[in-house]
Amino acid sequence: MKKLAFLVMPLLIWGCSDNITNQNLSEEQLNSLLDSLKIAAYDSIYPEVYSDLDSSKQAFLDSLKTAAYDSIYPELYDSIYNDIYTQSTIHSLSASVYIIKEDIYTAFANQYPLMYKNSEYPISVDIKNNCSSSSWIDVSSLTQDYSSYALSSSCSAKKVVVKTWVDGFSDTTSVTQTVSNSSSTRFSPTIHFLPEKYLSLTAPVQTHFQIRAYALENDREILFFSSSDPTTIHPVQINGAEYTIVENRNWWWGVWVTPGMDSLQNILDELSKKLPDGTVKVYQKYSDDKSIAQSSSRIVKAVFEVLQARGINYIQNESAGSNGQKIKYPIEVLRTRGGLCIETTVLFASILEALGMQTFIVSVPGHAFVGWRTEKDSNTLDFVETTLIDHETSTYKYANNSAIERYNEEVDAGTFESGESELIDIEKVRKYGIMPNDIP
Repeated sequence: MKKLAFLVMPLLIWGCSDNITNQNLSEEQLNSLLDSLKIAAYDSIYPEVYSDLDSSKQAFLDSLKTAAYDSIYPELYDSIYNDIYTQSTIHSLSASVYIIKEDIYTAFANQYPLMYKNSEYPISVDIKNNCSSSSWIDVSSLTQDYSSYALSSSCSAKKVVVKTWVDGFSDTTSVTQTVSNSSSTRFSPTIHFLPEKYLSLTAPVQTHFQIRAYALENDREILFFSSSDPTTIHPVQINGAEYTIVENRNWWWGVWVTPGMDSLQNILDELSKKLPDGTVKVYQKYSDDKSIAQSSSRIVKAVFEVLQARGINYIQNESAGSNGQKIKYPIEVLRTRGGLCIETTVLFASILEALGMQTFIVSVPGHAFVGWRTEKDSNTLDFVETTLIDHETSTYKYANNSAIERYNEEVDAGTFESGESELIDIEKVRKYGIMPNDIP
């Protein structure tokens, strides 16, 4: 501001002179004088101001560069190192999907580990470690700064985890194994399906199997394979076609035999009213009966009459229990008051199993009915035609004789020997591991 004061002073002196007054100056002269003063001020003040700004600017830029070097270079180094480390870990690993089940039948979904035990279903992934130690060069003789150990250690067995899930229908499950050099290992994760996600299905739904494979190194998971493959989720009522490697295929009807269904207690209460002393005596003799077998038949007769009173209609279908058939669960048969032969059979079987009776599903060509051991662990069986609960005038005795007659016909025809007919022992089914589906 000193320079500005120096420039202004001559104007003040000039303006105060007796010889020069504002009246003596023309407007043009006055404007010219003011312009010259402005130019002088700009020329003297701004270079100094700009010089100060340039210094501040350079200091600011220098500080930014220093901060950038301090932060960017370590990050850049870490990024490059991590990339090299990651690639060196997974460079020898490759993966391919071996098997994916294209149709998931939720009636069996959570029992696939049993249904397909010792097989690759429903999903398998092959992981290959392509690394061979013989392909690495021993450089120890060339320099003392490196060792062959560092190279050969990269070419080693790899610990791998494969994670899988079905979009919208399962938890994520995983399996971890070690894959040796120059070898391939098959990973077959178990899928845990969520009943709350599929029980409400009334039609098939398209979704995807998701697969991720990671190399495990120093507590890190390094992704090297990702896949998304289509699959179809089918309602829990569908007796879907499964692969021929499944053992005891008809045993899987056992998932429809549900002794824990919600309506069971009401049926048991009604049942008790039809039995002596209002009690259910399983494999015990009632005082009025001559044998335990007769008492067992009395209990089944009471079940027949209770269900008959509910007005359940028989829906005829000659493809009983065939692959792809929709099979309603006992609780659904009670709600809808109607069922196929296999549906009324699993309803009967559910009640008898709940009572503690040793129960059978009798599968014959185009039909099914229920059977039971007349005494505990006895080799003698008795039977009842479950579809006859549809007729108000049908008696238990008639239904009992009809089933016995059909059974004997199939024995004479040799269909049990040929495998066309089968006695499905529910007690054996449970011991095998086939459990009821929990249907609300």
